[in-house]
Amino acid sequence: MAVFESTEHVGHPAEDVYQWHRRPGALTRLSPEWAQTVVEESYPPLVPGTRARLKTAVPGTAGTVRVPFVAEHDDGPTPRSFVDRMVKGPMRSWTHTHVFDGDESCMVRDRVEYELLPGGLGGGGNTLGKYAGTFTDRSVQSMLTKTFADRTARLRADLDLQAALWARSGQRLNVLIGGASGLVGSQVAALLSTGGHQVRRLVRGEARRADEVRWDPASGDLDPAAVAWADVIVHLGGASIATRFTDKNKQKILSSRVDSTELIAKTCAAIPAADRPQAFVCASAVGAYGADSGDRILTEDQPYGDGFLAEVCREWEARAAKVEDLGMRRVSIRTGLVLSSLGGLLRVQLPLYLAGMGGPVGTGRQWMSWVSLDDMAGIYATAVVDDAVHGPVNAVAPNPVRQADFAKELGRALHRPAVLPVPAMAPAALLGREASRELALASQRVAPRAMEAVGYGFRHSQLRDALAWTLPPQGPVGPDSSRA
Repeated sequence: MAVFESTEHVGHPAEDVYQWHRRPGALTRLSPEWAQTVVEESYPPLVPGTRARLKTAVPGTAGTVRVPFVAEHDDGPTPRSFVDRMVKGPMRSWTHTHVFDGDESCMVRDRVEYELLPGGLGGGGNTLGKYAGTFTDRSVQSMLTKTFADRTARLRADLDLQAALWARSGQRLNVLIGGASGLVGSQVAALLSTGGHQVRRLVRGEARRADEVRWDPASGDLDPAAVAWADVIVHLGGASIATRFTDKNKQKILSSRVDSTELIAKTCAAIPAADRPQAFVCASAVGAYGADSGDRILTEDQPYGDGFLAEVCREWEARAAKVEDLGMRRVSIRTGLVLSSLGGLLRVQLPLYLAGMGGPVGTGRQWMSWVSLDDMAGIYATAVVDDAVHGPVNAVAPNPVRQADFAKELGRALHRPAVLPVPAMAPAALLGREASRELALASQRVAPRAMEAVGYGFRHSQLRDALAWTLPPQGPVGPDSSRA
């Protein structure tokens, strides 16, 4: 039986930190992007016998290969503690005990006891057969050291942000979220719920839990009582734009955004004024500025650009803005390129770069306005809580880069060459000329002036830091190292 132990001080009261862990979304917020994918958290959280379902990264794959890991919760040895035991995963056994000691400054103690299977082969079935030997004591200890360093940094950053947002608003909100199962939406929901806000999720199937509300934008079905319950509505839904821009796909992209947003606005209008939500925070995209603005810096007061995606954003934001006539605050989050090894463009590119075949696309001079997944969640949470945030908001880091510099930094982070140019004809062959121009070859130099104006502090303002945060750390991680 092998043992791993970690002890970290967190500058918040122990009871607050313990209760934070007991709220929905804690596991989602704590899980390093490169190490774990949360498939389903336990519900209700941490009740003995409930189970959390994850996928854990196979050592040496930079998170591109992940295998099932299911943990069952139990009570811990002290009043402020709990235990997770593996019931399915890449080891013979795994028991993780979490203890929260102290008073005004919490000491988080983690103890993991585990036993490997012979030959390092995990217990997840045939899918793990090819990875025999990767789950060794050395690789597991290394991953645990890096994982808990990241968990501590994440916990501190979230607690600090949530304390700052609480100081601004001084109230716990009821938040209704559409698109909460997506890459960004799941993090937004988790950041809000761990901060003490009540979150309910709009789902298109049958509601299976008390925190779910069924809706169907295609048929105009949305319960007015569910909307009246909310202080703030957040909507991140919409069909993927990573496709050929055929007439059919264009209609799907447009209608999936406009129809659902229109339904929310109409439902708000049908509710008595005293029962309406205070605000509507709706997704949008930097595509609003068009596909190529040269070297011009794009702030929120710039006009809409040309092209299909700009027109989608124009229509999308116009539907969201209808709530302003009802006296509600409206925010349109113009999202840039979200960098995460959990999904999106970066995850698609990782296998190519790991194979040493990455490089700049097209001329490489296109401006890429990127943002880390944690900052996306932070921007949405700020927009929900802070009444000073309104209108269009650029959700990008303050330091965009050219595409060639992005390729160079990604290669450096993965210790791979990134010198093989990808000709413009390659994405055009995959996506078609129009989609390629507006997606793979788009150039937008966007600045987050609205978020800077309200004093939002970016966790990752430099590309190198954002990549280091979402990709497996290189080299040893000790008690004095930091990935924050």
